[in-house]
Amino acid sequence: MFKRLTQLGRLGVLALAPLLAATAHAEDVIRVSGIPDENPTELARKYQPLVDHLQKNLGVKVVYVPVIDYGAAVSALAAGKIDFAWLGGFTYVQAKVMAGAKPVVMRDIDREFQSVFIANTASGISKPEQMRGKSFSFGAKSSTSGHLFPRHFLSTQFKIDADKDFSGAPLYSGAHDATVKMVESGKVQVGALNIEVWNRMLAANKVDQSKVKVIWTTPPFVDYVWTARKDLPAATVQKFGKAFLALDASKPGDKAVLDLQGAKKFVPAKPEDFLVIEQVGRSTGLLK
Repeated sequence: MFKRLTQLGRLGVLALAPLLAATAHAEDVIRVSGIPDENPTELARKYQPLVDHLQKNLGVKVVYVPVIDYGAAVSALAAGKIDFAWLGGFTYVQAKVMAGAKPVVMRDIDREFQSVFIANTASGISKPEQMRGKSFSFGAKSSTSGHLFPRHFLSTQFKIDADKDFSGAPLYSGAHDATVKMVESGKVQVGALNIEVWNRMLAANKVDQSKVKVIWTTPPFVDYVWTARKDLPAATVQKFGKAFLALDASKPGDKAVLDLQGAKKFVPAKPEDFLVIEQVGRSTGLLK
């Protein structure tokens, strides 16, 4: 009998081993990711200083885990393959609905974010009303600033049905900078994207302004947020948030991180901040 109990005890330990290993992993490594809203080279440039800052402040190893598309970021968070994800407002709502994800912090600029509509100069388009009957590209299908709100404003501001009123079905470039290049090349005549990416590309001389121009800037809306998976310990989430809130633009090292993130500071985020996005998602049929 004692021998059998000993064997069962050993089996119990073996059964618990994967769980214990996962727990140790969670304590020893924080895995972060983000929606791939720009090309991989730009994302790596933006994330590395932030990963270094988090590792220093959290006292554990922090690993950036790239994902292939917006849906993969949500799925990885839901499956526990990553701990925190930098999501757009709409992808956060999807993650909340799918897996109970929680918002942690957002940039100051994300409380009043905007998109721009751009046109190829050869198209002759100079105002939004002239987009009807032209070729058009959004960014990624799950993008807040590259699809959800541009689609919403097309309908509410200009009575344009994105699925019926362009020259064909709208294209989806997959990323904001890719939308710029599609419009610049003439592959499509008009597109919509995140204003931050547009301004950054202008500053870096990555846009041929003889070929593409802004024709409209949207009203403001709430967008990006750092999001935690549902089952993370509250203390871990709190410590992660504090690492962002502690960033101080008066300190050169912190300023470098903030500049790459396009922010002057980070602020706390709450679920109610994103209620409008959920409403717009449902009204456009993009959120079921």
